[in-house]
Amino acid sequence: MIAFNLKSFANQIALFLILFGINTVFFSLFTGFTASFIFGIDNLTSAEALRYIESVSQIVVFGLTGFAFAFFVNEKKPLHYLGLNKGISWISCFFLVMIFVISLPALSWIIEWNEGIKLPQFMSSIEQWMREQEDAATKQTSLLLSGNHLSILFVNLLVMAIIPAVCEELLFRGAIITWFKNLLGNVHLSVCLSAVIFSAIHLQFYGFVPRLLLGLYLGYVFVWTGSIWASIIAHFINNGILVIVSWLYNVRLINSQYDDFDVVGDNYLLIALSFILTSVCIYLFYRIFNHKEYSD
Repeated sequence: MIAFNLKSFANQIALFLILFGINTVFFSLFTGFTASFIFGIDNLTSAEALRYIESVSQIVVFGLTGFAFAFFVNEKKPLHYLGLNKGISWISCFFLVMIFVISLPALSWIIEWNEGIKLPQFMSSIEQWMREQEDAATKQTSLLLSGNHLSILFVNLLVMAIIPAVCEELLFRGAIITWFKNLLGNVHLSVCLSAVIFSAIHLQFYGFVPRLLLGLYLGYVFVWTGSIWASIIAHFINNGILVIVSWLYNVRLINSQYDDFDVVGDNYLLIALSFILTSVCIYLFYRIFNHKEYSD
């Protein structure tokens, strides 16, 4: 019998693709059957059905793939491999919240810039396809965030903030960064590659740069603290704020659903200040929480 050597780079790539493929197929078959049974074939595009499909997708395709990969490549310590064995302090949570709040004006400007990118004329057909993909994703997100009952707020926090934060971090930060770091021996390259994959797999081209920056931030939070819980909390803050603001708009407690993050306009002084303070806070976070075992 030929042994499957998981120390081989090629075999690890094969294992990852096999796990990802199997879980994707299983998700498609499982949700296709169960969603039709629960909601009915005619209601598969309803908000409730989409929330169910989104949750199962996150858990199976991302969460299960990340955990299974960690188990196979480090079966003795999969929790350590993913960074699940280490907690975080209240002061680190405070920094994560503060960094998010301070970065909002800068992030708003980056989002607006990315949405306004125009491709050359000879790539007009590609740009049209990208716009159609973006519009479809925006429409689905709006449907998921719809509803003004208090129960909807908690359901959306679970579906769009808690589950994605846990499952995406297990895969993109816990599994992929650790995997690349062990193979390449370079933390920074590992974080960058993970961030590119994280942003690209969402297939939202006019949000690629902000999501890439988010992936870089979450990646460094993970490697500096050595705890996946830190990046999970940072991810939850990012997604949770959107869910809460959307619900407040739905119940008419604020006047706009998304534009509340885009109040800076052409106030470049505020944008520059946001960039500077965010950089300072991230540097302080690095100085306080960086651990030598995760540095080059």
